[in-house]
Amino acid sequence: MNRIARTWSKLRLRSRINLIIGFVLLLVFAYVAVTAYFGAASQVRYASNDFPGAKSASSAFLTLSPIQRHIGYYNRGTAQAAIGDFEPARSDLESALEITPTRDECAVRINLSYVYEKLADEVADQDPEQSDELYDQSLQTLQDAPEECQPEKSEEKQKSDEAKERVEDKKKGAQAEDGSDSGESGDSSGDDQQNGDSGDDSQGDEQGQGSDESDEKSDGSGEKSEEEKKREELKKRGEDSDRQQRQQGPGGDGGRNAPDKPW
Repeated sequence: MNRIARTWSKLRLRSRINLIIGFVLLLVFAYVAVTAYFGAASQVRYASNDFPGAKSASSAFLTLSPIQRHIGYYNRGTAQAAIGDFEPARSDLESALEITPTRDECAVRINLSYVYEKLADEVADQDPEQSDELYDQSLQTLQDAPEECQPEKSEEKQKSDEAKERVEDKKKGAQAEDGSDSGESGDSSGDDQQNGDSGDDSQGDEQGQGSDESDEKSDGSGEKSEEEKKREELKKRGEDSDRQQRQQGPGGDGGRNAPDKPW
């Protein structure tokens, strides 16, 4: 009897151990499955233009996953950039860049460069100096990309080169516009001082200038300066690149307008 009791006791103990091990394995499997689900959900929701949903899924992935956290930061930053939340997108993409493996670095840099570019666009009219700094950051982010993640003739290399050209055009256009504005203000102040010499002369000059301008318009002989032509060309190229960006995503203007899709 004692022998049977001991055998039965051992069997019960093994069963309990097996149950505990099985329960732990089930928990681990559920944890991995849920984490993988949120990682995949961020991609699926982004692809369907559900950017807030992609952001929420990426945040859940970051909460659950202790590994590959650069994917969570990249995906969330990309979703935020797609809806125009550029400051939080900047923070997430900078965090992703700090921990991402070299092979994935170019994807992060391309989207981070895009965020710097858009931040520069937002302040171009109010603060040209800050805008210029952000354009420089955008270019530097692309230039610092390692060769391992952008071999020649690769898609990453092509996207990087296109982004560099676009940002350089915008920077030159902003600088030309800023220079022309200051030049025009200086000329107008100088004209005001000269015209202030005599009331009769200024009135006469204005009438003369007015007739000259009307003659110029009627003749159509007035030509733009080289600086104005260059400024207009740069502006047009910037507008064309923005239009192309808007058409890249699904749904044209309503879709993604530059950030690469999440992992």
